[in-house]
Amino acid sequence: MARPPRFLSRLRTRFRKEIAGALIAAFALLPAFASARAATVPQQYAPKAAPPFVFEDRGGAQHALSDYHGHYVLLNFWATWCSPCVHELPSLDALQARFGSRLTILPVSENSDGDGLAAFYRAHGIAHLQIARDPADIAPQLFHLSGVPTTILIDPQGRETARIKGGTNWTSPAMTAFLTAWMKNP
Repeated sequence: MARPPRFLSRLRTRFRKEIAGALIAAFALLPAFASARAATVPQQYAPKAAPPFVFEDRGGAQHALSDYHGHYVLLNFWATWCSPCVHELPSLDALQARFGSRLTILPVSENSDGDGLAAFYRAHGIAHLQIARDPADIAPQLFHLSGVPTTILIDPQGRETARIKGGTNWTSPAMTAFLTAWMKNP
């Protein structure tokens, strides 16, 4: 078997070194990105009335956002095909378990199959979140969503008070401190 020309051998070695260097740099930066994301909290703004929104549960029964008047609501829009959504769902589940009835988490999926969502929850160990879906796909227009995941915080008066775009760690110390303080404000 003939040996490749010397310049090709040097080129391959250089290419391998550059790829290895890029991979090492990328892995070195991962903790910085993860800790920056873990500290992210929703952006607060002047309260405004939440739009009239109706969603369905697993069985197809309709529920209105206004049914939760008097409760703090974390309204999360997500989809099973969205990697950041899937990544943050377990922390939302843990948050619901931690806060219990003090906070209602409504994870509204863009997926239309309630049974499929139930199977997805089982496969990912989601035990404390209810199944909610938007089969009419009206949430993006009503809430001016630019993508998923997007989470909107709604106060007991039914007003939007904060929002966060993108996935986050809902059980980070910064987030739980933010939510605890948010729920203490009248």
